[in-house]
Amino acid sequence: MTRLLALALALLLAGCAGQNHSSTAPTTSSNARACQSIRSAVLARDAKALTVLDILCKGDLVVIAGALPPDYTLAVAAVHIARTTPGVSRVETFFVPRSERGASDSALATQIRTAVAGSDGAAAAATDLTVIAGTVVLVGVVDDQTKADGLVARVGAVSGVKGVKSFLQVKP
Repeated sequence: MTRLLALALALLLAGCAGQNHSSTAPTTSSNARACQSIRSAVLARDAKALTVLDILCKGDLVVIAGALPPDYTLAVAAVHIARTTPGVSRVETFFVPRSERGASDSALATQIRTAVAGSDGAAAAATDLTVIAGTVVLVGVVDDQTKADGLVARVGAVSGVKGVKSFLQVKP
């Protein structure tokens, strides 16, 4: 049953990465409004949603990550809300089963922020991150691919990191 639900979720979410709405480049304030709108709508659907989901927004990209219960209904709803929010042209996801989320994820996130802040403050400041079951999810905009690769490598080198899922974008 879980495999069928996971397969259904994968098929449903497969179209999300290619979703493209015509829009102008979002401003920081419109980005914040879109992200807050998504969070509010998800919370209205389930008051405990943000205890299992992280919603990260940079420009017109929204990344929804989390450790979910077996039915994935909350994930499907959150993706639908994000896809239909004005100003969002791309929605990406990273999910693991709830049983895999570690209590040490928030401590690891703090450790990573401290480790990368000193090495390249500009790239680190323009990047949001969350940790899901030891995997770091990076969302942000960097000046060039070298900085993106360097940030991914530095994050991956932090003790306790099991993997890095990068949604870093290079400035045009």
